[in-house]
Amino acid sequence: MNNAHQIHTAEPSPSGGGKLLVCIVGRNQGERLVAISKAAGATGGTILLGRGTAGNQIIQMLGLGDTQKDVVLTLAADAEAAPIVDALATDPWVRKKVQGILFSVDVCALVRHARLFSATPLYREGTSMITPPSHELISVIVNAGYADDIMHAARKAGATGGTVIHARGTAREEDVSFFGISIVPEKELVLILAAKDQAPAILEAIRTTPCLTEPGIGIAFCMNVEQFVSLGKK
Repeated sequence: MNNAHQIHTAEPSPSGGGKLLVCIVGRNQGERLVAISKAAGATGGTILLGRGTAGNQIIQMLGLGDTQKDVVLTLAADAEAAPIVDALATDPWVRKKVQGILFSVDVCALVRHARLFSATPLYREGTSMITPPSHELISVIVNAGYADDIMHAARKAGATGGTVIHARGTAREEDVSFFGISIVPEKELVLILAAKDQAPAILEAIRTTPCLTEPGIGIAFCMNVEQFVSLGKK
């Protein structure tokens, strides 16, 4: 089964930086969000199918429980990102019908600052960022069947929830890929949005999860989140 519904993949500005906008909303709401984004200047978006894994408190706040989710990815140039975020946050349909979250990641920072099992702060003085980020996105790629173990460890360390995306590697079976991990088996991508002061403890808890002690099971890394917006109904 194909777990990614391809709408269109936008390209960042050739002149330099860009933003990756990530919306996590209810199933079948992604198409409408892509349309709103395009009306605000985006060239398209990609919808992934996931499931929420949040606890009761975050369910009440954001509606991100153990339910089916659309994860909408939109690439935009720096100048285009703010109008798109504003359009999504203020659209009447979104405010009435949607419960979800929106955050952005600097595209260049995604390449420069992604790290493997490190608690070193990502923010550096002298970067183009105006203020240090308040949240980090923890991403964990594991073989299928381990996502619940990852979320159990993350919750014990303070995470309020996460989103699981089912995926599959595309290499030949004999290939060895990123960090020596074969990418042929079915995979699960776990996305956890955490406050910056909680992220190191959550990442360390994930690193020491027993299921990750076996070589080749998975990898984890985190990135700065520049914006965090609650979408729709409050």
